[in-house]
Amino acid sequence: MTRRAIAISQAIILLAVTAAGCRKNAENPVPRPVAYPRIELYAPDYDSIVTPVVVLPVNKSAVTTVEQKSDSNLWINAVYPRYRATLRYTISSHGSKGLADAIDNRLTRMSLNAGGNTTEIIELQSPAEISSTIFVTPGATVTPVQILSTDSTRFIISGVLEINSPSATREEIAPVVAAVKDDLLYTAKNLSRR
Repeated sequence: MTRRAIAISQAIILLAVTAAGCRKNAENPVPRPVAYPRIELYAPDYDSIVTPVVVLPVNKSAVTTVEQKSDSNLWINAVYPRYRATLRYTISSHGSKGLADAIDNRLTRMSLNAGGNTTEIIELQSPAEISSTIFVTPGATVTPVQILSTDSTRFIISGVLEINSPSATREEIAPVVAAVKDDLLYTAKNLSRR
């Protein structure tokens, strides 16, 4: 055998041994990385819910219900079936004295819902001079997005996104949080008085 033939034989044997060592070992499986199913997001198309005090834009794909709780309180639920989430609004009418207390109370509740997690706070005002504060708290997997809006004279709107899967992880709900945040930004920018 020539040197060249020996070198080729050795290379073939080395490749065969290497290839045999690369086989998957059925006795020691390697776990796959965690993956989450993609959620098809709803289109950014909006309808308006007309209430006695305000016109509230909501995503057209959300299934909405309106319930008059009292002369001064209205509940609106916007259910996002694909997201397994509900955006719960309360619209309350107040006199000038009770409005400041209601705003303070709601801001305290929003802070408690954030649970000490890092929160992005967005403040803006609609052309109708309705001020809004949006809390985005991705670490709060049950209530990650909240809104508080007021005209500072007669009403307050508070809303909270409730994820109907409390065991969901931050990574699983991230697309939902981003989509609902965009919906609330649209709502806050387009609120108008009645």
